Amino acid sequence: MKKQNQRGLSEVTAQRALLAALSDDLSLPFLQIKTGVELLAADDFAQEAARIQSGHINSSVQAGLKLIEAYRFLLKSDELINLNLEPVAIGAILEEVAHQLSPLAQDYSTRIEVDVQGRLAPVLAHQPSLSSALQVLATSLIRAQAAQTEQKEYRLVLGAHRSLDGLVAAGVFSETKGLSDLSLRAARSLVGQARQPLSSVPPGAASGILVADMLCASLWQPLRAAAHRSLGGLATGLPISKQLEFTL
Repeated sequence: MKKQNQRGLSEVTAQRALLAALSDDLSLPFLQIKTGVELLAADDFAQEAARIQSGHINSSVQAGLKLIEAYRFLLKSDELINLNLEPVAIGAILEEVAHQLSPLAQDYSTRIEVDVQGRLAPVLAHQPSLSSALQVLATSLIRAQAAQTEQKEYRLVLGAHRSLDGLVAAGVFSETKGLSDLSLRAARSLVGQARQPLSSVPPGAASGILVADMLCASLWQPLRAAAHRSLGGLATGLPISKQLEFTL
């Protein structure tokens, strides 16, 4: 009984720490929204500039809402595990995520590419949770990459390939620095003890990576450092649908 109580307290502490990180990262889109609204309120704001600013505000709103949605999926992960997972085409999911992220990527001068290596069989997944995890992970890496270096244009790849363990590795790849299995392990151990468990990425990006990692760990595999083409990044392993694999 005592061990159960200690585990319960540990989980509550971890959730509180994650909520603290979420509150920090959610403050960024809200600050962007506040600034955008103040600019729109200016009397001399031109119509075309107002249209562009409205787009920036909308992408910030979407980023904040998606982070909250992913966290809600995380809280319901025990229920989602009991659902029947269905075969989904990983390429279609990556294309959808890329489309949804286009406005935000444009704000950060980032070119999004989708790259699926080979003809991959459908994977077994809960499609809304997988899409949500990939989207908040990509959002975090878009922000982290732009904050770490100053370039005219950035590149981010939503990629999938067959891994050595027979699973499909699906993830997000960029030139973001400081992401490794070691930094992820350190972050997991610091959740509940440090307000900023993932210190290797800039403020505004940590909670999205942590939420994606915890959601992937609950439903599939935790995130791990991976390479895709010439880029490094983070990916989860997805089981292949054996029923449909023979068709490829």
